[in-house]
Amino acid sequence: MSRGIDQTTRRARVSLKPDAGQVIAYWDGGYLATPLSMNGAVVIGRDSTADVRVPHPSVSRSHVRLSFGPKPAIEDLGSVNGTRLAGRSLTAHTRTPIPCGAIIEIGDALVLLKCAQAESKPVEVVAESMSGVRELIDRVAKGNIPVTLVGETGVGKEVMADRLHAASPRAGAPFLRINCAALPEQLLESELFGYERGAFTGANNPKPGLLEAAHGGTVFLDEVGELPKPTQAKLLRALECKEIFRIGSLRPRTFDVRFVAATNRNLEAMVGAGDFRADLFHRLCGVVVRVPSLRERGDEIEELSRTFVDEVAEQLRRPAPELCSAFLLALQSYAWPGNVRELRHTIECAVLLCPGSRLEVAHLPRTVLATPSRTTRAGAPNLKTELDDLEKKRILDALERCAGNQTRTASVLGIPRRTLIDRIETYGLPRPRKGRK
Repeated sequence: MSRGIDQTTRRARVSLKPDAGQVIAYWDGGYLATPLSMNGAVVIGRDSTADVRVPHPSVSRSHVRLSFGPKPAIEDLGSVNGTRLAGRSLTAHTRTPIPCGAIIEIGDALVLLKCAQAESKPVEVVAESMSGVRELIDRVAKGNIPVTLVGETGVGKEVMADRLHAASPRAGAPFLRINCAALPEQLLESELFGYERGAFTGANNPKPGLLEAAHGGTVFLDEVGELPKPTQAKLLRALECKEIFRIGSLRPRTFDVRFVAATNRNLEAMVGAGDFRADLFHRLCGVVVRVPSLRERGDEIEELSRTFVDEVAEQLRRPAPELCSAFLLALQSYAWPGNVRELRHTIECAVLLCPGSRLEVAHLPRTVLATPSRTTRAGAPNLKTELDDLEKKRILDALERCAGNQTRTASVLGIPRRTLIDRIETYGLPRPRKGRK
């Protein structure tokens, strides 16, 4: 036995019971899942005598001891590269409680604890920020465990799936996306599994499916909750056997892909209602990562907005306009029910409507200004009043600089003259006298 493995650990090795719980480890080029006992302890390390062997150079011979039972705990055994739980470094030779579903970093390897009492549920990880989600995606990408991304429509689940593939050992192989909600059942099946010539009317030539075409790479199942039940059964068989049958064929074809799924639906509730197969649910949901909504990541709105402004301006081959303070305030105060997708569309529209060098509140759709603030609370200033005051001040300043000339004022503000006149009337501002220069 390697150093650090005591008699308790030796007894635990003898009493391992399949399916009592699991330690799942993954690292660059490797992956394993080891069943655990309900009580006792195991040592995870690089040494061949470790209970759970992770053969990666960043992992010490005896790296950590994992106590498994009603109150799981972990102890770093004086490793060289340290142990981190939720990004926090652990003190060596100190027992630290860990929750079921915890993700632990040992060196450059990732270990996931899956408890028996939580076996009916996937391991769901909720990061406190979007940067935490990105960091988690980069870690999970190292292995081969299937990942399901959950979150509202438009939060960027496809972007995270693409990031996961790019950070994985499969990055040089295909990344293929299929929208399970966009295709009718027969077409969805043929896209996934392919078909032989003559399999149905119009099948004039054989066609490989996405699972074949993505061999060695990643298949992204977007809106996986929309998979029809018959297709769920066939996909489950493909996952279990690593082989598929093209429509109209009796010969199986093997494939090797990693599955990443995404959904805005509650798959657990669908399983309970009988709308989604429980066995497929557990196959796809090795790790569940929740992508937060945009209203939960307000600190990113300004950075995202500037990025989108630059992208749109580049497409239009024009200089990127500046964002005035009132424009940013309106963006940061809106609830964004359509999330990042809605923000991108709003910025695209604003840049198109802006003839000048500065984005103003007038270039935003009225829905953004009329909707209550996502941060509204008792005693807080009214957003619309604050924006109106800012806009009135800018109009008055511009009118003064342009000696009351409405055409020049509208040009300076980057808005149509008709919009300027509407704003003057709305705010009850004194109309410049005709002929004033």
